[in-house]
Amino acid sequence: MIESSDRPLRFDVHVHLAGVGTQGSGCWTSPAFTRRPSFVGLRLLLGISDRQLETTIDQDWVAMISSLTAESNLDYAVVLGFDGVYDAAGQLDQSRSQLIVPSAWVFESCERYGNLLPAPSINPYRHDALDLLEEAGARGAVLIKWLPIVQAFDPSSARSRPFLRRAAELGIPLLIHAGTGEVTFKTIDPTVGSLRGLIPALEMGITIVVAHTAAPVHYSRDPSELPLLRELLHRYPNLWVDNSGLANPSRFLHLSRFADDEFIGSRTLHGSDFPIISNAFYYPHRLTLRQMRQVEGEKNRLEREVLLKRAMRFGEETFTRAGGVLSNLDRWVS
Repeated sequence: MIESSDRPLRFDVHVHLAGVGTQGSGCWTSPAFTRRPSFVGLRLLLGISDRQLETTIDQDWVAMISSLTAESNLDYAVVLGFDGVYDAAGQLDQSRSQLIVPSAWVFESCERYGNLLPAPSINPYRHDALDLLEEAGARGAVLIKWLPIVQAFDPSSARSRPFLRRAAELGIPLLIHAGTGEVTFKTIDPTVGSLRGLIPALEMGITIVVAHTAAPVHYSRDPSELPLLRELLHRYPNLWVDNSGLANPSRFLHLSRFADDEFIGSRTLHGSDFPIISNAFYYPHRLTLRQMRQVEGEKNRLEREVLLKRAMRFGEETFTRAGGVLSNLDRWVS
């Protein structure tokens, strides 16, 4: 466990970088994605102006995350990149891609701000995936971010195996959205989202963190894979979950259930899913009015997530456990 001078360090393992390419960041957002309700709503909520979107938003976004982290009870935020969709030749399929936050921008951001930790996203189907993975290992990636149903690849396919083998050798964990649907982005391939697709990587010994504890979206018709998640957690000690994105309209009923589940709780890492918005008023059966007001009165959205998870009685180890799960922390934590 990584510790400061007097206590274990606290981590948020699920914070999204985003961008449109201002000042040469290399980020890209598809026109279709900018019309999605999730993009429009978050832009309005965060007060992002047309001028900011055209000139400085990518740089402002990183600075904002660093400031929110510094002004919270967290020590570090793991910032996630985002890769696109790739064709049979391993070339970017821009027509099906929605957001690009390249590895280079992830590392540049973390080198600029000392309380951010790099989690690049590398689609294993891209032609240079192994080269980017080698670079990520050399530059100190703490994990790799995957969202297969949006990035259109199968984690269990033969095409993914070389990437998995090298990730296992490098000891870099994977943070994977699996076992649950997707709301923020358009789903490109719904057939590749099952938790079963993670078994080859788990068998190789790769540490995997399942985003959102594989909680199904409330209004989805997809069958819940939570029984399978529990089975896999018992079978693989290298499998973990994060509790990000569980206090929004699509999954809020799951949060209190997971908080009460000692077994799942013992394998849970804290994540906010920033900038996705949570709300304490979903839990009048669990929180007092004073607690709900305290959480909702907190303007710092990263700190609000900390307050909410504590009020829901997630253990303190939820915030510190990532110190024993993430890789390459010695590169970033002094």
